[in-house]
Amino acid sequence: MANPPVVFIAGERQHAGKTVTSLGVISALCKHIDPNDIGYFKPVGQEMVTLASGERIDKDVRIVKEFTDLDMPDMGILSPVRVVSGVTREYITGINQKAITSEFEKNIHRTMKALSKKKLIIAEGTGHPGVGSVVGLSNARVANMLNAKILYLVGGGIGRTLDELEVDLSYFSHNHSRVAGVLFNKVLPKKVDMMKEVLTEKALGRIFPEWDPSLKVFGYMPKVKYLNNPSMHLISHSFKDHRAIRGGRCAGAWHKACRKVKIISQDIDVFSPERSLLPRDIAVLASGSHRRLKRIIDYNTSLPSEKLGGIIITCSNDTMPDDESKQLLANSCLPAIAVKTDTADTDATLYKCFSNTKIQLYDKMKHEQIVKLFAEHFDAERFIKAYEL
Repeated sequence: MANPPVVFIAGERQHAGKTVTSLGVISALCKHIDPNDIGYFKPVGQEMVTLASGERIDKDVRIVKEFTDLDMPDMGILSPVRVVSGVTREYITGINQKAITSEFEKNIHRTMKALSKKKLIIAEGTGHPGVGSVVGLSNARVANMLNAKILYLVGGGIGRTLDELEVDLSYFSHNHSRVAGVLFNKVLPKKVDMMKEVLTEKALGRIFPEWDPSLKVFGYMPKVKYLNNPSMHLISHSFKDHRAIRGGRCAGAWHKACRKVKIISQDIDVFSPERSLLPRDIAVLASGSHRRLKRIIDYNTSLPSEKLGGIIITCSNDTMPDDESKQLLANSCLPAIAVKTDTADTDATLYKCFSNTKIQLYDKMKHEQIVKLFAEHFDAERFIKAYEL
């Protein structure tokens, strides 16, 4: 029995938007194809979550299960290769790499067999095109195993975008992989029209003439405000040792995407929250900053609608922040955490969190934005035709 057609979603790098694209493409296709006829899996996964059964699977499988109407009763089989910490080291230092890769391949084929009655399969890649090669399963290799056509995600812009395409399309070409088309992702809204005029299918055909059939363009996706920003709930889990300071009536605020991080270092005589902070910003200040903390909380109370994203108190210990500060925060209805690290280390942790944010199970508002984004900017009918679905 022939396998159903497979769309392999690949991207220029980690956090390029592959999971968001999987969700968006699925939502768009479900308007044309019965959800029960669409399969999804993550052939090679790196970030795991634990199910109620105790089984660990790639977190993106769990996300797609949460936010789509696809029939996914056995999530375990949809995460066939799990490259967790230590796997690559054991693979490289082992004595029978071919046997390990062969076992991985069998797991992937087992998943394909389980999905063989579907009319279409979405396979989500991991990281940049070469990721997985250390265990013999790069994105290009896996796409070839599945006889898939690749949908390639690349960031918005002109020069940098073409540079990325040159490198990664050459890699896919070298591996004899099939790339059906590209999706320009996270384009600055003010540059969408320019990209549509400059990076047309005709232009791509001229710049990359080796692709036959020529590359299709399925959309120019504008960057969505806050879509890739973390919430205070997610931020809190980025710190190994933190204390949440919870007040009443603010549970929902913990799950709102934050805007920017603002380090509050000005002296109280010159510090003005009105000049330093905007709605959804995170204020970071030292645990002994009572008067600046009160000034921030008063400012937050004065905001007419959208409030600050949260407060992070640094250099905390058993006595700091003190009871007065904790009471101020509890009454403020602001998400707040106290961390033991100093401001510099806290800022480094926050930078990493903001750079690597993925959609979470509770991000229902973000999923609604994704569905709307793909309904407006993704050419589903052209996609269906190009992928012969």
